[in-house]
Amino acid sequence: MSLYAAPQDLLDRFSATEMAQVANRSETARVDGLLLSLTVAGGDRSAYSPEEVAAADAAAAVLGQALADAAAEIDGYLVTRLALPLDPVPAVLLRIACDLARYHLYDDGASEAVRARYEDAVAFLKGVAAGRVGLGETGDGTAGDDLPAFSVDRHDFGGSY
Repeated sequence: MSLYAAPQDLLDRFSATEMAQVANRSETARVDGLLLSLTVAGGDRSAYSPEEVAAADAAAAVLGQALADAAAEIDGYLVTRLALPLDPVPAVLLRIACDLARYHLYDDGASEAVRARYEDAVAFLKGVAAGRVGLGETGDGTAGDDLPAFSVDRHDFGGSY
């Protein structure tokens, strides 16, 4: 299984502060948005205590797990319709993966806006699975669906008049 988004994508799409709040499972150390950003980017964390660094590492792992869960959920919808893994990945799936992961990070405390984005993402995936919706372009500008292309010969008697 390949991921459709990376932890940095979550930080870019939503605030690092929000992601730090929902991903921090430590009861003793605080993880702020800057520390989580430095952790995800591999930056200098020497200004933080070892406990804070450990908590940030754990929070980054939580983000990674949420993205892996999102990828598994996406694959569950796409596997009947497309050859997986998708390479290159359609750009729309980055957004979908982030919305799914964000919802799962909140557990039972998701706001109505977070829940609505999740439900929209699932509806989109159901549309793809049913063949009603395509995946659009990939990150490199090519078509994202692995579906056969059809062409129809001319049936207008082809002559010039």
